[in-house]
This record gives sequence, structure tokens and C-alpha cells, in this order.
Amino acid sequence: MKLEAECLDCPPSSERSIKPRPVKESIQEINDNSWLIGDKILLSRERFPSSNFTWSDGKGSFYAISEAPYPPPPSRPLSDTANIRMVYDAGGVSAVWSIGEAFCKVKVLDSGATREHVTLHYLHNKRPLSFAIPDVHYHAEHDGRYYIILSSLAGQTVTEAWPNFDEAMKQHCVSQVVNSCKELAAWQADSISGVDGNYLPDAFLGISKDFDPQTLLDSCRALEMDCSTFLFYHCDLGPGNIIVNHESGSIGIIDWETAGFVPKEWVRTKFCISGGMDLPGDDQESRADWRRRVQRQLGVEGFSEITDRWLTRNED
Repeated sequence: MKLEAECLDCPPSSERSIKPRPVKESIQEINDNSWLIGDKILLSRERFPSSNFTWSDGKGSFYAISEAPYPPPPSRPLSDTANIRMVYDAGGVSAVWSIGEAFCKVKVLDSGATREHVTLHYLHNKRPLSFAIPDVHYHAEHDGRYYIILSSLAGQTVTEAWPNFDEAMKQHCVSQVVNSCKELAAWQADSISGVDGNYLPDAFLGISKDFDPQTLLDSCRALEMDCSTFLFYHCDLGPGNIIVNHESGSIGIIDWETAGFVPKEWVRTKFCISGGMDLPGDDQESRADWRRRVQRQLGVEGFSEITDRWLTRNED
């Protein structure tokens, strides 16, 4: 869903240009119950739900989204008492905040890439699924930034839960993720792209930041991957993107911004090469435990990998 309304009493948009703040400063506090997001979006906390763009704060009230007035009201950095906290900061490129029972993600816009809300709409149309996915409460694009607010999923990330898992539970999570890969792989396309044919921004797949489908196809052919058809894949199934529901034992999967259609070999290969899928810790053996288990199970399920060829290419 997206707000399309125009402010009837505001100056033309060309006269309302406001230099965007650094990404990590995108959310500013107006008062105890209202905030600015990107100086264009007004976030309010209310006693009752008041619009389609509403979700619970988890404490009996609700957050609502509307268009911010122009000029925007005075604001200040988030206070320590706000029920809004940053949970991720990618060095000026993207950031994520927890807002009640939702997350707000702000990132520098990649104009050619498939938007995450488009991918999630595609997934919702494929339900029922064996895993949970977020709902999209709101999305917008302003001043070269992409804003999306997503529902939170019940449970803990694998990153948080892994140290307390016994062997049976670890293998249970691995099996569920492998099953999700098999489930997604049933959906196929004839190009390496997002679900709408736009770019798939997986920096590991190509040899440059050119994510044009033909460029990625040439790269995959050079690695001798099977490019006869392409399977749908999340492309970032690290432990921080897997949510474990302790009550049901089921999983949820978040962060679909790099999902799309890829050669089958890439599903397993990504686990073999991406340190970004590691668990936290000082010991390399322990850090790689998650992705090592998943890639081995994928091998049992018939997914091959081209790790050696990929490493050789990237050493040249």
C-alpha cells in the first residue's frame, strides 16, 4: 500500500525540496507521540487505529502513518524514552528501526532494482507457504530514499536463539530453511531478475555492480552454471533473517530485498561463500556452523554448487 494523496495547500513539490538527512537520522522526534520519517512522512501514536496504515505499539495503542505537513514541524533526534530504536545501520546506505510491532527500513534507492514490497506482494499471492513472511504496512519513495514499514514476526532470530538450541533444534531449523529453498525453487522464470523483471541486486552473483539481467546471465554462463531456467531464491538466508517461533516450531523469513530468480547452483553456492550468513562469534568454525549445515543439507537435496569456480574468478 502507498499513500498517493497530495497536500492541496502546500507549495508545488519543486518548492518543497528538503535536503534529505543521513539515512541513520531518518526518524526524528516531534514530541512523545509523533515523529517525522524522512521529513515527508508523519508517524503518530494514537489510542485507536485510524487508517489503513496502522499497527499496534504492543502496549495498547497504535501507530499511524500520514503525510507530514509542509513545512515540517520542529523535531529533534530520537530520545532514549521513545518506543522506537535503531536495530541496524549499514553505514549510510540503509538502516532499520523497531517501531512497536513493526520495523521501518530506510535505504538509499536503487532505481533499477525490484522493490521489497513488490516481492512480498508476489509471495503473498503464492500463499499458503510453509513459512511466515511480513505484511507490508506502508511504502514510499522520496528524495532518492526507499521507505518500507513491515510487520514483525513472532519469535527470535536464529542468531539470537542458536546458542540455546540443542542439536535436534538446530537440525530442525536447518531442515525448515532447506525446505523453504525447495518450495521457492518451484517458481521459475527465464531471466536472472526480480519478480517484476527489474534488477536483482546480489553483489556476489556478478563481477560488478551492474545487475542488468543480461550482465548477470553472462557472468553465470562464464561460471558454467546451468542457465536453462532460473529458480526463485531469497539470496540472503543468514541467521539474522530467519525467525524461529518457539511455540509452534515454525520459521519466518524476513528481508526479501535481494530475492529473485537465479541459476539452481546459486542457491547452495551462496551459503558456501557468503560470510554475511555467519553467526556472531570469534571462532571461525562456530561462526560458519549455520551456513555449513544448510549447504550440506542442500547438497543432500540435490542442489549442486560452483564454489571453487566462483572463488577462482574472484581471485583473478
